[in-house]
Amino acid sequence: MPETDPAHPWTGELTAADLERLGAQPLRRSDPVTIGPYRVLARLGGGGMGRLFLGRAVAADESQSAAYTARDLVAVKVIRPEYAEDARFRRRFDREVEAVRRVHGRYTAELLGSGFDEDEHLWMATAYVPGLSLDEAVRRHGPLPAPVVWRLAAEIGQALATIAAAGIVHRDLKPSNVLLGADGARVIDFGVVHTADASALTTTGQHVGTPAYMSPEQAGGRDVDAASDVFSLGSVLALTATGQAPFGEGSTGGVIHRVIYEPPSTEVVDRVAESAPELAGLIRRCLDKDPAARPAPERVAEVAREHDPAEEWPDPVAELIASRAGWSGRSAAVSPMDQLTVLRRGTPQRTVKEAGRRKGRRAMVLGAVAMVVAVVAVVVAFAVPGHKGAQEAHSKATVRAASPTVSHTPTPTHRPKKHPTPSTSAPLPQAPPAANPPSGGGGDTGPTHAASEPKPQPTKVITVTPKPSGKSSKTRPWTSCHYYSGTALTKYGDKGERVREVQCILKARGYNIGPYGVDGDFGDDTRLSVRDFQQAHDLRIDGMVGEDTWPALRGA
Repeated sequence: MPETDPAHPWTGELTAADLERLGAQPLRRSDPVTIGPYRVLARLGGGGMGRLFLGRAVAADESQSAAYTARDLVAVKVIRPEYAEDARFRRRFDREVEAVRRVHGRYTAELLGSGFDEDEHLWMATAYVPGLSLDEAVRRHGPLPAPVVWRLAAEIGQALATIAAAGIVHRDLKPSNVLLGADGARVIDFGVVHTADASALTTTGQHVGTPAYMSPEQAGGRDVDAASDVFSLGSVLALTATGQAPFGEGSTGGVIHRVIYEPPSTEVVDRVAESAPELAGLIRRCLDKDPAARPAPERVAEVAREHDPAEEWPDPVAELIASRAGWSGRSAAVSPMDQLTVLRRGTPQRTVKEAGRRKGRRAMVLGAVAMVVAVVAVVVAFAVPGHKGAQEAHSKATVRAASPTVSHTPTPTHRPKKHPTPSTSAPLPQAPPAANPPSGGGGDTGPTHAASEPKPQPTKVITVTPKPSGKSSKTRPWTSCHYYSGTALTKYGDKGERVREVQCILKARGYNIGPYGVDGDFGDDTRLSVRDFQQAHDLRIDGMVGEDTWPALRGA
């Protein structure tokens, strides 16, 4: 059994033999116990900006030990806290999530979910691929035979064609980002992708990627497209066939210089040509310094399929893949308290920052002012003769004090589902009735009067009415958004009226919600706009619209 921190209650599910078989390492003392809705079991790897964990989802009724297989495992990528707090990096992470979502198919890992949990883990979960990386395969078993390299050229070429068709440039294709599974090769880790419909995430001259597998244009800080990934593929194929990168090793500066200005190593390409001259020719074309001279990803796949690519991985590789795919284990029993903890962490929490306390104090002040005005109205009304008029004034003032934000807008034609507000939620600042205020939460109604009430006799009554402080719909155009009036959590991936309400308000407030406008689809552009709004209004920046962001969106 692995030696781990006792604070991780279920690492005992995996023995040392299990970890070896699955290609994982024991957890460290600082590693999280849960991430979102996933139980963390082991480490899969890590880099300068994040860590990759092996985990699995915990069922709501899982209180007894039960068997599960490799298919139940997930790979959870977590961004380091110092980067998760950086708005620019969060945009980059959003692009990665969006890229994985858009690129779905046989040659990529399936996206299962993403989020920002209460422990401030910025995470993304994909299906665990029970196999090994191409880098690990070459390190363990040496260069792979030409038919296997042709298979990799066909499958990775097809993956790059799928990625390019989605308007994405991977920008970090390398052996460690290619997984060999029972059903073929898969391209993973879209951490430095660039999308055709988004501005560049790096400044000119800044290197993002792995130097030994960069294209000359990427290494030189120039614009990149699918041809850049083809160059990286040429370097990957060369290493697979020979065990050596075509531009050598050494300092970052030295490798980048060779990538930009020197041809690939003659020794490496000639070694490929000894046994497979046509494969060497394809690698040379992929490694051409001129992007226009390189074959398209589809063409690489076509050429490879014409050369009888291997149908199976080499025996040692195939055996390891089969061993990992056939693994099974038993879950540790989860106590009711642990179940609640995992499920709670899988549910997005309130999103107000500490700065929200200042808004709470402001709300108290506004509430006190409204109460004073109401009391003045009551006192003046009772000080003047006229019993019924005094009572009417008293009733109106009471209604104003109790419901300062009563909506006078038409009720939406649909009936939104009611979402009760927890009793612990703090009141948000409310303005007195405006000429056209936003509609309130699901169950709000205006004051009612009995139809049979007799008309009061004229009396000399002086009523003090609070002066409307809200702005008209001409200066607050978002008040005309009437798709939804509740406060239910609305997040990435949601569709429907709640999303249209969010998009309508954001658009009216001047935020860019993307080229499709108010379409009811909570995608990448909507999430980025929500985050921009949250940042501008001192809210927790998580890209989700909950019971704290809704009032801010509808407010002044």
